[in-house]
Amino acid sequence: MRLFYFTQSYPFGIGEQWKANELNVLVNEFEEIVVVPFSYAGNFNDPKRLPEGVRLTDPLFEKEVSLASPSDLVRILFHRRSFSFLKEFFSKKVYRKKAHIISWITATRRAIDILGHPIIREIIKNGSKKDILYFYWGKGGCEFLPFIDTGVFFKTFVRMHRYDLFEYANNGYIPYRKALLKATSITAPSSMAGKQHLDQLYPQYASKIQVIRCGTLSEGQFSRPSTDGVLRVVSCSFLSPVKQVHLIIEALQLVEFPIQWVHIGDGILRAELEKLVDDLGVRDKIQFKGLMDSRKVLDFYGENNFDLFVNVSSSEGVPFSIMEAFSVGIPVMATRVGGTGEIVDDETGKILPPDIGAKDLADALRSFYKTPDEEKQKKRDEALNRYKKFWDSEKLTKELSVLLKK
Repeated sequence: MRLFYFTQSYPFGIGEQWKANELNVLVNEFEEIVVVPFSYAGNFNDPKRLPEGVRLTDPLFEKEVSLASPSDLVRILFHRRSFSFLKEFFSKKVYRKKAHIISWITATRRAIDILGHPIIREIIKNGSKKDILYFYWGKGGCEFLPFIDTGVFFKTFVRMHRYDLFEYANNGYIPYRKALLKATSITAPSSMAGKQHLDQLYPQYASKIQVIRCGTLSEGQFSRPSTDGVLRVVSCSFLSPVKQVHLIIEALQLVEFPIQWVHIGDGILRAELEKLVDDLGVRDKIQFKGLMDSRKVLDFYGENNFDLFVNVSSSEGVPFSIMEAFSVGIPVMATRVGGTGEIVDDETGKILPPDIGAKDLADALRSFYKTPDEEKQKKRDEALNRYKKFWDSEKLTKELSVLLKK
């Protein structure tokens, strides 16, 4: 059986080492695996090494497709599938909101481009009941599925996480979502929150929607707690608005006990956050490590002492960064958004309200700092136990391979 493994950019993009963990297992379960990235994500020359026996195609496009333009509308109207495109436009009343029109044009143009790509045309032409199409994620490479006969394949499987799943995070509209659910054998949100969202909007496809957890692979490292009276906190994310990293900086100004915070990751808000650090006078409490190869993150945790992992995002799926923290025994303090509340609780750290402010976060950090060492150790032990029980990539992938071939 052959598996076509569609990614957003892996192995070209930043991070996503957990896909390698998955492929290391899947390569033993299928006769052939072909990785099809959507774009280079700016990395044209240095893809990550794939497991032996996995074949890689060139990415479908050099970069992410830009937003809609007037010429795109002409292409849509004169395309041979224009009836299907316009059916979506009118049945979803796309014309009522400018943001929805832009989303519809962008997604439709992207579907047209994907359908016309030689790699996709060959996959469709030669598709058989020995082929499985597997997609990361619910936007990007999978957007051609509503416009082909997916019945020629053995199975079509689409993972969904956050930005590609929750319609309220997309101005209330994701184009062709109903048609995509119809075209897939299994739609796999990574959280119960994601399944509930899809079930509510598309109850007719509830039987196809199944929570499939993503996982990570521990390499046996364990982070050690501090022993010098300093609370050592780590976070790992892009520096983007949804991650609300500014709250951590503001909270550090409000605490009186010894604390050191390390952030792994970079992004569009880096300069703004660096300025906030200086304005609030907390430079001595903070280290920005910048981008770090995902293969090195667990090593970094194991080589350093950390007492707590913090995530204060306003929106999430089920964060891989939290699973990684669990895998090395670091307790987690995180906001109850998306699927985070399904994995973080008082036994593994602390769940925070979605609308938390800097003062509330400072109070939570202070409370954790004052927690007896034996209680902190129990949280570390339970974090590791949860990883082994629920988030071990090898275990999850073996279960997934059975489902894919069933």
